[in-house]
Parts: sequence; structure tokens; C-alpha cells
Amino acid sequence: MKRVQKTKIKLPNDRLRYPLTKSISLIGLMGSGKTTVGVRLARKLGLPFVDSDAEIEIAADHTVSEIFEKFGEEDFRTGERKVISRLISDQPNILGTGGGAFMNRETRKRLLDKTITIWLKADIDHLVERTSRRNTRPLLRAGNPEEILRKLAKKRYPVYGQAAITVETGAGPHEKVVNDIIRKLNQYLAPKKISEMKNREKK
Repeated sequence: MKRVQKTKIKLPNDRLRYPLTKSISLIGLMGSGKTTVGVRLARKLGLPFVDSDAEIEIAADHTVSEIFEKFGEEDFRTGERKVISRLISDQPNILGTGGGAFMNRETRKRLLDKTITIWLKADIDHLVERTSRRNTRPLLRAGNPEEILRKLAKKRYPVYGQAAITVETGAGPHEKVVNDIIRKLNQYLAPKKISEMKNREKK
């Protein structure tokens, strides 16, 4: 009689296996897909999506470009810091942040403490291609977009590297990026869940 081999059932990578107790904040350079990916991720996880730039525009009754032109980047960052602080809710959501938000020390500390930070990392060629589709990026109007993006990457990537999770984004479909995020979230949350269970057993 032949022994029947048991086959292991693999759980799909696109399902979150552990409960979220914090919001997820997406960080990265302009064009990395924070809004596009964020909307899809929120839909898949059944969570609300909020975009900090959109909320800033509502609060200021100006577009981001207009705020930069009329009041300067410093005033924009001040407003951005206040809005992001408000958007970090006790109820988990998906928060898309502006490219420079994580560079502010106070904002960065709050995001690291209160959310699960995910860096959407893209190479410069892809960022140049994506940002060229719309002329709404104030920082890219000051010169050659590729040179500006390379300078920003050199300055910001080491700081973005402090994020809890890094996910590479490229020319592939956004759905793949979403699935990669969920897979890495499962890896990130698993040790914390095990630790919680052990603590309960000790009590």
C-alpha cells in the first residue's frame, strides 16, 4: 500500500494574516506610486486611504503648487506636519505622504512611532518617466527633472531607509507591488504576534 504524501497548502501572499493595530504610511520620492499603490492597498485590506497632499490642499484651499509659489516650501512643510499629525488615527488607515514629509524630523518620528512605515523605492529612470506625465511637481520646475530627482534621491534615500519595510517598485503592475507589500507586512507582523502570544502564556 502506497503511502499518501501530504501536500502543504500554501496560503496566498495577497492576504494579510495578522490584525493591524497601526496605520500604514507610505513614503518615497514623487512618482514612486504612493497614491496609486495606496488606493489599491487600502481597497484590498478594506481600509480607508488618505492622501496628505490632498488633505493639505483642502485645508489651505490652495493646490500644492500654489502653496509653494505663494508661501514657499517652509510654510508648506509646517502645514504638512500638522495635517499628517491629524491624519494619524487610532483606527488603522493607509496614509500616502508627500515626498519630503519623512525628511522633517518631527514628522518622521511621529510616523515611525505611530504607523508602520513602508518605503516605496523606485529607480530614477522610472521616476523620471512617471513624473513627466504631469507638470504639477513644484520641486521639478526649478531645473532638469532628472538631475533634481537624482539629487533628492541622494539626500533622501538614506533617511527613507529608516522605514520599517522597503518595497521595490518598478515597471511592473501596481497589483504586484500591493502583493509584495502584503507579503512583507506578514513577515513584519509575524514576530510581533508570536511575542504577544508568549506574553499571554506567561500571565
